[in-house]
Amino acid sequence: MENALKAAHDVEVGDDSFAAKNYSGALLRYKEAVGEKPEDAAIHVRLGRVFERLSQLPQAIEQYKAAQELAAPAKWSHEAEAALVRLQHR
Repeated sequence: MENALKAAHDVEVGDDSFAAKNYSGALLRYKEAVGEKPEDAAIHVRLGRVFERLSQLPQAIEQYKAAQELAAPAKWSHEAEAALVRLQHR
């Protein structure tokens, strides 16, 4: 339970950093969150987004693939799938 709460806090701070275009800060928080809750596809998608913004495409692809391998709500699965199609056609 404590890990889930810490992960949720890290995601919230990461989202704020991402919105402020502080991609390095978002990356640090999302990495913390995925360490606490590695089975959360939404966190993997968020990591993929940050890696894309940082032009680290192999890492972005890795995170989107990880998200697809997990049971997740359709929103996250679809975003991961669309991102992979987009990135693999560059």
